[in-house]
Amino acid sequence: MPQREGQEQDGDYAPRPCRTALPLWKKALFSLVATIAFLFLLELALAVVGVRPIRYDQDPFVGFTSRVPLFVECGGSGGGTEMVTADNKLTLFNPQRFPKEKPRGAYRIFCLGGSTTYGRPYDDTTSFCGWLREFLPEADPSRQWEVINAGGISYASYRVAILAEELLRYEPDLMIIYSGQNEFLERRTYDRLIRMPRAVRGLGAIASRTRTSAVVRRTIDACSHRDSPTEGKSSTLEAEVTTLLDDSVGPDAYHRDDQLQQQVLDHYRFNLARMVDIARSVGAEVVLVTPASNLRDCAPFKSEHRQGLSDTELRGWQAYFERASQALATGRARDALADIEAAVAIDGRYAKLHYQHGRALCELGRHEEAKVAFEHARDEDVCPLRALGPMRTIVGEVAADRGVPLVDFPTIVENQSDHGIPGEDLFLDHVHPTIDGNQLLARAILDAMVRQRIVEPAPGWGDATAERVAKRLKGSLDHHAHGVALRNLSKVLAWAGKYEEAGKLAEQAT
Repeated sequence: MPQREGQEQDGDYAPRPCRTALPLWKKALFSLVATIAFLFLLELALAVVGVRPIRYDQDPFVGFTSRVPLFVECGGSGGGTEMVTADNKLTLFNPQRFPKEKPRGAYRIFCLGGSTTYGRPYDDTTSFCGWLREFLPEADPSRQWEVINAGGISYASYRVAILAEELLRYEPDLMIIYSGQNEFLERRTYDRLIRMPRAVRGLGAIASRTRTSAVVRRTIDACSHRDSPTEGKSSTLEAEVTTLLDDSVGPDAYHRDDQLQQQVLDHYRFNLARMVDIARSVGAEVVLVTPASNLRDCAPFKSEHRQGLSDTELRGWQAYFERASQALATGRARDALADIEAAVAIDGRYAKLHYQHGRALCELGRHEEAKVAFEHARDEDVCPLRALGPMRTIVGEVAADRGVPLVDFPTIVENQSDHGIPGEDLFLDHVHPTIDGNQLLARAILDAMVRQRIVEPAPGWGDATAERVAKRLKGSLDHHAHGVALRNLSKVLAWAGKYEEAGKLAEQAT
């Protein structure tokens, strides 16, 4: 049969256009984009249905045997329900009371932290929270202010973070966080985290901020019938504080452990960031306060020599130290300084030696060097009951990273102290501010609230009004009760072996 024009012969096929194969890198890129888009939509959906990231509910560093609420319901005088401090918490917390349902137009502030927030050695009345409660209606009467003191005695940041979770139920508008003096009080270990590679820890930290990982984790926990989310943690702590000091005679239970110290600092950083995230999960704002302490008039609680010190070196060090102590006691600061510097060259890790160094330098008028020596004494204290120098850096970095206001309390007290070295003029002991010190902190926090436009100052607000408020508050104090509080504090310091500081407080109490 004749072939039609254009008709192909049998066995011949029209050429088909060739598909260009995608390069491998494009396939990988498309897969990555699709995966990210899916995870983003999944996160969005989980957020809508109320799933919370793991880091809001769990601490990967430590677990807790149980969680006992700070506030319990109670009938209010007007028929409404109020929240009050639970009876079993009153040994560690101030009695507080506030409406369960936040009144319309009210601005609710929770102050969180340890015994400084509590107001020790006194109570809420003269704490920085109490001062803030008195100042706010005068500074900005346009709002109904509620200031609730949730500071717990001996509470470290990981316990404060647990408390922050509870406070979300009560419609907070602002959380003021002053934490850092109690990080070394409780016995805990980080063995599991030590064994975990750094890269794995980093990925785990990122995952803990996602809702997807929370669903996966909780599903696995449910399928494996785990009774407690704390299983497998490095440490499981009791529901309430049990400190190393409670289980021992003074600071004897403490020994130098540089690795543990770094892990505690990492945990502290995590908890501060976690608390900011917890507050923001319900739209609350946060103010972070850098903890401050007494440098000039507080000797270290415990000193230890460096490792590897030979017997010969130790004998030489002791000779220098004893001569320096005698010289300081008899007013020969220059002679003391020479022996101290010789001792530092042998062993620069003995905390009390640095404290003596600071005293000698102060007497010689070399105050900037003295401040550095006092800071070394604080940071080498084997029983670190004052926030360490690196913690000041950590608070600042967390505030910058999370974009929250920072109240730098150490700088404030330095500016108010002789030669920039905080001492007994603003601190009653190693960490607890005087009544005036707490007033100073409250004013600084209020100023931060003004900068954040939380407070709109009234035309008449200023130093004169603040002084009038201070006079009214101080006039209402129970001075007998304050004397008893100071005597009790002096007994605690004596028990810790700090007899000089205890004697000064006992004199103030009379």
